[in-house]
Amino acid sequence: MASNTRNVKLGVCTVTFKGTDLGYTSGGVEVTVKTDTHKTSVDQFGKTSINETITGREVMAKTPLAETTIANLVAIMPGAVMTATGGAVATGTITVTTNPAAADTILINGVTFTFKTVLTGAANEVLIAASAALTAANLHAALTASLSGAVESASYSVASAIVTVTFGSVDTYGSTGYKSAAGNAFTLGVGTAGVKVTLSGTTLSGGVDSTGQSVVVATGIGTSLLDIAGELRLHPIAKAANDLSEDFVILLAATAGALKFAYKLDSERIYDVDFSGFPNASGKLFSIGE
Repeated sequence: MASNTRNVKLGVCTVTFKGTDLGYTSGGVEVTVKTDTHKTSVDQFGKTSINETITGREVMAKTPLAETTIANLVAIMPGAVMTATGGAVATGTITVTTNPAAADTILINGVTFTFKTVLTGAANEVLIAASAALTAANLHAALTASLSGAVESASYSVASAIVTVTFGSVDTYGSTGYKSAAGNAFTLGVGTAGVKVTLSGTTLSGGVDSTGQSVVVATGIGTSLLDIAGELRLHPIAKAANDLSEDFVILLAATAGALKFAYKLDSERIYDVDFSGFPNASGKLFSIGE
């Protein structure tokens, strides 16, 4: 490939964790990938290595968050519990009226889920079961297991053939009481499933911002970071929102949480967030590009 000066790039990025934009940063976002190896040697070649084998790889993103909001604190601090005064969560329902056909699709906050008679192992597949209620249970399982940040920004429950979608529940930020009108923008679509799937609306509804919020942070001892891990996406602001060609994505990222507060005239309060990546079930650690 011929050299091109346009391939030399710089600039800042947005930081999205589990589908939530964490806002402005201060000091720049830094990504580090570390690869450990083992060098093999034998007596006959002295100290000269005859091979080198990769033994592990780690990825980390250092993201100093300048917007020290309560919502951001709960999002990045395991053991943080939010309580809210007033407000309401946004909710919606997906009802599986009759079993969809193979290859029928629905859209959850812009992400396509495909109904299948046999699962292939691809992302966001839903197994068609013997009844609508059992298929709804499989849809709930697929939504809960999805690694898409757009899908992870809500939580899901199922009863009979109805899947309830809630933005601002216990699972959204790992705390209780988070309520926001932002959930009213969470979209639902029938895709090609048509009348086989009935929606409460094209978006969730009923979300109202809390009038007051507070957070209490516990020690977090024993918390599994893998259990709370989700997608971390770094998107260069020079690219359009729908241009993912240069996005850096840690598929399963989590942070232990850190703060650095300086109550000074010329210093900002910063959430110093070091995200670590874990391999997913397929052994994939991170991706770059579309």
